[in-house]
Amino acid sequence: MQNHLCSSSLLSKNLKIKIYRTIILPVVLCGCETCHFRLSVFEKRVLKRILGPKRDKVTGVEKTT
Repeated sequence: MQNHLCSSSLLSKNLKIKIYRTIILPVVLCGCETCHFRLSVFEKRVLKRILGPKRDKVTGVEKTT
């Protein structure tokens, strides 16, 4: 469900981020007993899926960093 929601083109990026902050993140934090590192990796993956890859403005090639 989460993957489908984050990659949907029907919802705006702002709405996806609001859903992530109000629904997904609290559920993950409630059930989370892992280290901070894994939580930050999860957050980066979700936000990258919502925001999409960064691209160079001139060439249009995806940036790696």
